[in-house]
Amino acid sequence: MIPKDLINLKSQEALQFIVDGIDAIIYIIDIENYEILYANKHCLEQFGSIVGKTCYSVLQKDKKQPCDYCDLLDNKYPKEVGSTYKWEHQNTLNNKHYIFSDKITLINDRKVKVQIGINITKQKELETKILEQKTKNIETFEALSNSTIEGLIIYDENKKCISTNSVAPELFGYKAQEMIGKNAFEFIAYESINHIKNVINNQNQEPYESIMLRKDGSKFPAILRGRDIQLEGKNIRVSAVMDITKIKEKEEEILQLAYFDSLTTLPNRTLLEDRASRLINKNNRNKNYGALMFIDLDNFKNINDTKGHIVGDKILVECAKNLSKTIRKYDTVARFGGDEFVVLIDTQHVDKNSAVKSIRTVANNILRRISQPLTIKNVEYQLTASIGISIFNDNITFDELMKRADSAMYHSKDKGKNSFSFFDPKLQKEIERKTIIAEKLRGAIKNNKIKIHYQKQLNQNQKVVGVEALLRWTDKTLGYVSPVEFIAIAEESDLILKLGNYVIEESIKLISSWEKDKIKKDWKISINISIKQFEKDNFAKIIEKHIYQYNIVPNKLRLEFTESLLLKNTEKTLEKINYLKKLGLTFSIDDFGTGYSSLSYLKKLPIDELKIDKSFIDDILTDENDETIVLAILEIGNKFGFEVIAEGVETKEMYEKLLTLGCKYFQGYYFAKPIPEKEL
Repeated sequence: MIPKDLINLKSQEALQFIVDGIDAIIYIIDIENYEILYANKHCLEQFGSIVGKTCYSVLQKDKKQPCDYCDLLDNKYPKEVGSTYKWEHQNTLNNKHYIFSDKITLINDRKVKVQIGINITKQKELETKILEQKTKNIETFEALSNSTIEGLIIYDENKKCISTNSVAPELFGYKAQEMIGKNAFEFIAYESINHIKNVINNQNQEPYESIMLRKDGSKFPAILRGRDIQLEGKNIRVSAVMDITKIKEKEEEILQLAYFDSLTTLPNRTLLEDRASRLINKNNRNKNYGALMFIDLDNFKNINDTKGHIVGDKILVECAKNLSKTIRKYDTVARFGGDEFVVLIDTQHVDKNSAVKSIRTVANNILRRISQPLTIKNVEYQLTASIGISIFNDNITFDELMKRADSAMYHSKDKGKNSFSFFDPKLQKEIERKTIIAEKLRGAIKNNKIKIHYQKQLNQNQKVVGVEALLRWTDKTLGYVSPVEFIAIAEESDLILKLGNYVIEESIKLISSWEKDKIKKDWKISINISIKQFEKDNFAKIIEKHIYQYNIVPNKLRLEFTESLLLKNTEKTLEKINYLKKLGLTFSIDDFGTGYSSLSYLKKLPIDELKIDKSFIDDILTDENDETIVLAILEIGNKFGFEVIAEGVETKEMYEKLLTLGCKYFQGYYFAKPIPEKEL
């Protein structure tokens, strides 16, 4: 029985009934010797016969002295009568989690500690489940369990409050006496009343969630646990309330991570897809037109590479702000990833022409807004964007909509960037083919399916002086793929680096193998070098490594560059070419006359050869302008001491014409087609 001095109630038997009916362990400990003086029924059921024994020996596993964390240890906590403590603990005997409320009091002039422990194991499991289900980014809710405190309220059969513990008034903002006599539903928010009525009517004893109402009208979410018991023939209900506001706040944070971009705070792909699906369904019913704009910042990678990701991120944040200012309140702007944004537009027009006009206005506003200068760390940046647009008013999937807008965006890139394009089905087929070729090309490179053919180069006496290494590829499914097509696709990715390095090494190996060949030992091999390949820091070192590895005469290797490469970052280009020249390599300017020809770089760079582009040779027999251009190139070659070779010579007449103009070197189908090395 509970000592009469513990709580002054009229009915000690009734109190005993309440205490035994509460789903909590309650026990009283002598402060001086740690003896357990009293334990309620629930405590005895959990830990057995413990009264009269020291708490640490019967409530914990393998303990022979007071626990390190015990608040009764000297100087750990004040022990004045009336002192209270709240703490959490996982019991080492039954592994259950408890939240304890302790109070120091006197019983028969004996200073004791009254300890009430509420089992919160299920809440702990719920917290863990929420964490596992909501996110992988947050491993635990920090110290959440330390902030969970239950308020205890006892209601009579008329649902009137007849008693509370000290926590309940704190949770609800009342003084303890103010809660007495109030109806249970006065503590419940309106939206949860029906749910709680069903719980009570069904005599549900399991924990459940509810929205609670404080005295000041504010609300908080809680987990409730109730027990119906009988007291002196009357039904009463003991209700435990746990504030889960912090858990809910964490859920909101998780939702923020799940649906919004962490850098720009814009909706992310997940939320965009949800909103797009809703708009698609809506417009499919009312036949209004919507549009999805895929926005890619032009050349943004250069900013990240040269200025760093911190500056890049700041620019992305500013772009996000500018885009948000551009759209209407019922439209959506989302960050799709990297430097890509998506704008979802509800035109609210049934007429397609009106819808397109509205979309064009938005697109132009976006381009104008993005092109406004941004100042980051006292440096001004001016951006442009390429936009692809897909319009819809029928049933279409989000993925298909994105696919169409993406292909239209690439069309804008091809047009020169800083523009927008609407989706075109023909364009989509081209994009799909490029995608297929890129995928198969990657596999072909990996499996050595790309072959090198060689086209002979001859002098005016039709003596072979060298060959040009040319890539050829035949796929089982696609058949023969033109190098014009697959090399352009390779240059859009890093595949061109693998192809380029492959050609360099194979050509050097071939030169080495010809050293003992009486005819081929004097041949040069010309190889084409891409801008992306040349700009790599280790480009020259790779060539140097192979030259020494295969022990060749370096001037047998001729590198062909385009004029656009030579004009790009001239100082670095000159430095790298001079380094290679010192190794002994020779250089040719490919497609000379088709780019931005400049005599100034011809003076600076150690060029050995000019190659006249095929476009000037094709009509040389009939077009005086082409003849004039060829003569000019030959004259430049003579003045600077360069060899000049004409490519694309396909007939005897072309050859003879070029001879009369003074050309001394030739390449083309009239002499030889590109063939495998074994057939040379």
